[in-house]
Amino acid sequence: MQAKSKRKTHLFLSTKLLFSFLFFSISVYGQTLTGLRNSFESFNALPTDSVQISVCNQLAVRYLYNNPDSSLFFAKIALQAAKKLHLNRESVIAYNHIARTNYVTGSYFESLSYADSAQTISKKYEFKPDLAVAINTRGLIYLGQDRLNESIPEFTKALLLNRQLKDSAKIAANYFNIGLAYDELRQLDSAFLNLNKALLLAKQCRDGHLQQMSLNRTGEIYYHARNYKQALSYYHSALGFADYQDDWEKGFAYSGIAQALYELKSYQQGLEYATKSFVLMKKLKADWDTERAANILSKCYAALKNYQKAYEYQTIARTYGDRILNEKKEKEINYLHLQDKKAENADLIRENEKSKQVIRNNRIVISLTVLFSLLLVSVLFFLRRNIIRKNVLNKELNNRNDEIRIQKEEIQMQREELLSLNKTKDRILSVIGHDLRSPFASVRQAIELIRSGDLSEEVQKVIFEDFQRQIVLVSELIDNLLRWASSQQNGAKLTLEKICLTKTTEKILALYKPAFNQKRLTVIHHNQENISIKADNNHVRIILQNIISNAIKFTPQNGTITVFYTRENDLASIHIRDNGTGMSEKKLGALFKSSGAAITERGTDMEPGTGLGLLLIKQFVKENQGHIEVKSEKDKGSEFIVYFKLSSLTANL
Repeated sequence: MQAKSKRKTHLFLSTKLLFSFLFFSISVYGQTLTGLRNSFESFNALPTDSVQISVCNQLAVRYLYNNPDSSLFFAKIALQAAKKLHLNRESVIAYNHIARTNYVTGSYFESLSYADSAQTISKKYEFKPDLAVAINTRGLIYLGQDRLNESIPEFTKALLLNRQLKDSAKIAANYFNIGLAYDELRQLDSAFLNLNKALLLAKQCRDGHLQQMSLNRTGEIYYHARNYKQALSYYHSALGFADYQDDWEKGFAYSGIAQALYELKSYQQGLEYATKSFVLMKKLKADWDTERAANILSKCYAALKNYQKAYEYQTIARTYGDRILNEKKEKEINYLHLQDKKAENADLIRENEKSKQVIRNNRIVISLTVLFSLLLVSVLFFLRRNIIRKNVLNKELNNRNDEIRIQKEEIQMQREELLSLNKTKDRILSVIGHDLRSPFASVRQAIELIRSGDLSEEVQKVIFEDFQRQIVLVSELIDNLLRWASSQQNGAKLTLEKICLTKTTEKILALYKPAFNQKRLTVIHHNQENISIKADNNHVRIILQNIISNAIKFTPQNGTITVFYTRENDLASIHIRDNGTGMSEKKLGALFKSSGAAITERGTDMEPGTGLGLLLIKQFVKENQGHIEVKSEKDKGSEFIVYFKLSSLTANL
C-alpha cells in the first residue's frame, strides 16, 4: 500500500477530526439532536425561512461522522431552500457542509466542486468567515490527495483571513494543517515552527483536542528527525494529557511510543505499547493505524527472535495494507472517471451553446435583413459585432479544448501509474512466493524428521546443527526478500555492487542442503578461486536460487548437480549442470517466452511449479547487463549458463 512513503502518519484521520473543530462555529448549536429532528419533522414541506434552513444545516453538521448520508441529505435540503429564497449566506453554509461531507466519504471531486461554489459566493458577498472555511476545505482536499505543495497555499490564505477575523481557534487549526503538510514533505523545520504555533494557540483557546493532536504530531516529527527520546517525551505528553482524551489519539500515541522504543532497541516495551495500539485501533476500525501497529509488532517480535509471531503480525499488516491500497486505488479510479465525465459534459455543453449562439445570430441577421432593409448600415454594424463576438468565443473555446486535452493526458498518465503499481505488486508477490517455497519446505522436512522419534541422538545432533544453520539462512533470505520487495514497491533503481559470485553460490547451496539430502543428490561445486562480479546482490541471489531449485526439481534420486565457473574477456559465467530429465526442443524454444501451464511441469518427485521463475531470471539477468544460455537434451540433463559483468578488480587480474 502502503503506496508512496509507505504509509502516511495520521494525515487523513487527524484532518478529518479537525473538520468538526473548524465548522462548529458557523452558528450556535444550543438544541439537542432530538430537538433538531423534531423541529425538522414539523416542516410541512421544504424549509420556508432562514430559521428552518439553519435547522437543516445544523443537522448536517451533527450527522457528519456518524451518518454522512443523512448529513448530505439535510445539507442539500438546506441548499435547495436557500437558493429558492435567495438567502446567500445560508446557501454558502450549505455548500460548505456538502463539500466537507463529500470529503469525509472520500468523494474529492464533488467536495472540490461544492467548495469552489462556496468560495465564489463568499467572495462576491464578502462573507469572510465562510470564505476561510471554503479555502481551508480546498486545502484539506489537496492534503488528502497528497497534493501537498498545493495544499499549503490554500491553508495560508485561510490563515490570513482568520487573522483578519481574529479567530484564534481557527488560526491554530490552520497552523496545525500547515505543519502537517510540511511534515509530509519532510521539511521538518517548517513543520516544527507551525506546530509549535498551533500548540500555543490551542493552549490559549483551551482546546484539549487540538493540543493532544499537536503533541502527537510533534512527536511524529521528532521521530522522523530520528530524535527518538524527544519523540517519546511528546508521545507520553499526548498520552498523559489530562484536559482531553481521544481514543484515536491515544492509539496513535501508543504506536508512536512503540516505534520509538523499537528504534532504541527496547523491544519488549515496544511490544506492550504496540499491542495496546493494535487492540484500540482495531476496535475503532482504523485500518491504517491497525496496520501500522501490526507492522511494529512484527518488527519487535522479529527483533526478539519470535519469528512465528513476527510472521503472524506481518500477515495481518499485509492484509490491512492490501485493503487500504485497494480502497485508495478505487477512489483514485473513481476520481479519474469523474474528471473524464466532467470534461465530456463540458464539451457537450460548449458545443450546444455554440450551436444555439449560431442559430440566434442567424435569426437576428435574417430578421434585421427583412425588417430593416433600409437600415443597411445598421445591419452591417450588428453583423460585424456578432462576428467579432463569435471569434472571441471560438478563441476561448479553443483554449478550453487545449486545457481539456492536457487534463486528459494527465489522467492517462495517472492511469498508467496505477497499472504500473499493480504490476509491481504482482511481481513482488511472485518473487517472494517462489523464493520462500523451497527453504520453508526444507525446514518443514527437518521438523518432521525430528518429530518422528526414529533418529539416534548423534543423528539428531547433526540435524539440529544443520537445522540451526538452515534457520539462519532462511532468516537472511527473508530479510533480503523484504528489502528487495520494499525497493521494488518504492520504485528504487538497480544497485550495482561488487559481489563474490562463488561465496554467494556457497550460501545458496547451503540453503538447499536439506533438499539435496532428501533426493540423495551429489553436489559438486568447483570453487577453487573467488570470482567477483558487478551486479545487484538481490537479483543475483534470486537468479541462482531459481536455477538451483529447478535443477533439484528435475534431477532424479541419486543424481548429480555440478557447479563451475568460466571467464571470457570482461564476463564471468556460472555453469549449473544436472543429469536430470532435460527438455525437448519445443519446450527449450518457449523457455523464456511463456509462464504458467504453458511451461511449468512437475519435478521428478512431483514437485509443483508456477512457471514464473524463468521469466524473472531472464528479466533480472538483462537488468544486470548479462545474458543466459541453456543447453538441454531430453532425458540427459540441462545446463544453465549465466553471464555477468566482471568487477573492475577481477577483470584486471
